[in-house]
Amino acid sequence: MEQTTFSKYDRIRSFLLEEALKPESRLKMPTVQELMRKFGASQSPVTRAIRDLEREGVVRCRRGSGMVSCSAAAREESFPEELAGSGKAVLYLRTDYFAESLWNMEHTILSYARQLKIPIINHRIERESNLIAIIESVGKARKLAGIVMNSDPGAKSEELIGYLNRLPCPVVMINSSNLYENAAENVTILSLDSEEAGRLCIRALARAGHTKVGYIRNEPECDLTRLRFTGVTAEAEELGVAVTHFPATIKSWESSAAAAEKITRSRLDDIRSLGLTALIYYSGSGALAGRRVLQLAGCRIPEDISIISEDDGSIMEQVYPAGTIVAGEYLQQCRDALDIILGKLPSPGTRLYPYRLIERETIQTIHQ
Repeated sequence: MEQTTFSKYDRIRSFLLEEALKPESRLKMPTVQELMRKFGASQSPVTRAIRDLEREGVVRCRRGSGMVSCSAAAREESFPEELAGSGKAVLYLRTDYFAESLWNMEHTILSYARQLKIPIINHRIERESNLIAIIESVGKARKLAGIVMNSDPGAKSEELIGYLNRLPCPVVMINSSNLYENAAENVTILSLDSEEAGRLCIRALARAGHTKVGYIRNEPECDLTRLRFTGVTAEAEELGVAVTHFPATIKSWESSAAAAEKITRSRLDDIRSLGLTALIYYSGSGALAGRRVLQLAGCRIPEDISIISEDDGSIMEQVYPAGTIVAGEYLQQCRDALDIILGKLPSPGTRLYPYRLIERETIQTIHQ
């Protein structure tokens, strides 16, 4: 009987640790009754698991609103044994940009660090930030176990990459918009398989009978946008889909929604004259901005034109019609980054994470 109880406790605890990493856990986690039903358990192992995780600072229970996860940085007195007495911390350089994916990644980084009992220095970087100066300043005050960088679309300078290469600690770039062949062994690049995302978009449209498609790159040019272009073009050629690319000059840190609105408005006549039945936007925020332009011009979605994009958080599911998207694996990058810094996971050098297609309402099937 004791073995069964322990086994259920262990499973409940592991489940809650995973749930706490999800961004939505900031608002709500499963209730005691839901956990009892899910695991076929009595109240005792459930409340024990919750109580233990609350004591460890992984979750907290709020009167009237239930259990939620904690994503504040772990306290320094909670160092793991391998860092005990060393005063080491992980520096997290987070791009300060309006995007739900970045906020979600920040939550997962901080929540997982708390579970691992790693102190985090959470520093938001802006367009004008001098990263070398920031790292130097933090490094003088604290010993660094490693650095996690949430990369913006702008390519890092050779000076910065050279500096990172010489650091005595591991550096992990997550959600990196560029891939750096000149990065040294201590620098890991974690990103998304943007070429496969382009292929998924074309496959979804081709299955629905679309043969004339427009592609709007509403993001600054970088390695990932070039890979997306390659994926869209190659898959379209294989499947017999004609793709019209609408090029544009977009600066790093420029609003991707504003860029999509501008491109769509300037290309309305082309979209109509070419007989395009679908549009691919690079990002979800761009798709939303483009949809507004199209709808104000009298285009019905998806009856007149179908739309697919990369995801942009929960809003794509909540708008009407709900957006069909390719969703990237962002959160695993956060876990892997900290595991690489702690030596729990070997550095892959560069790793590209998969996308998955989520079909909703913005693609209309065309009957031939």
